[in-house]
Amino acid sequence: MSAPAEVRPNRRGVKSRERVLDAAERVMAEHGFEAATLARVVEEAGIPMSSVYHYFGSKDRILLAVMERGAARFFADLPDLSRRPGRPAQHLARVASAATRTLERHPNFLRMLIVFAAQPPPAGDGEIQAVVRRVRDHALELLRAQITAAFGDDPRSPATEQLARFALAAIDGAFVASQTDRGVTLEGLLQPLAPSLVAARRALLACEGQPPHPR
Repeated sequence: MSAPAEVRPNRRGVKSRERVLDAAERVMAEHGFEAATLARVVEEAGIPMSSVYHYFGSKDRILLAVMERGAARFFADLPDLSRRPGRPAQHLARVASAATRTLERHPNFLRMLIVFAAQPPPAGDGEIQAVVRRVRDHALELLRAQITAAFGDDPRSPATEQLARFALAAIDGAFVASQTDRGVTLEGLLQPLAPSLVAARRALLACEGQPPHPR
């Protein structure tokens, strides 16, 4: 049985579908889910309402497609930092710099992700929340891997877990601040992250009676 047109559009349909997703991402990031009416998305995309229904069927399905595409693009855009140059602080500074560049290239998706994490939209029968959880779980997994690469610690240790969650919270806060305060930049706000992680690890291991030196 052949797949429906909205799942596998032709080349022209792919372009129209992407225009709808681009428009929906801009409108939802700027105005929120409730205010992002289909009429507003159609006006922003410049394509007929019939095409929107043909490819997606509803605003809920558009939102789900926007979040799925945004997550795929965001993680595909992150560089490979599997090799550690020099000391832990240097590696973590590279991680913070890479996170900054990626966040700056995907501001609309990140705005939506943070808003929906705090206040899930009444849409998608839990599918949007599942995407948000998957993105944040994957972000934590990547941060654990980079912290492990920096220090040589056990990736399953409580200290690694706390440092990963601390880093994610710092990145969340820095992104929100950079979007609401014109007097700061994301790069400037995340600059202290690497030395802060080194100091936090030292404090955590001291509380556990372990030596702070990376292996």
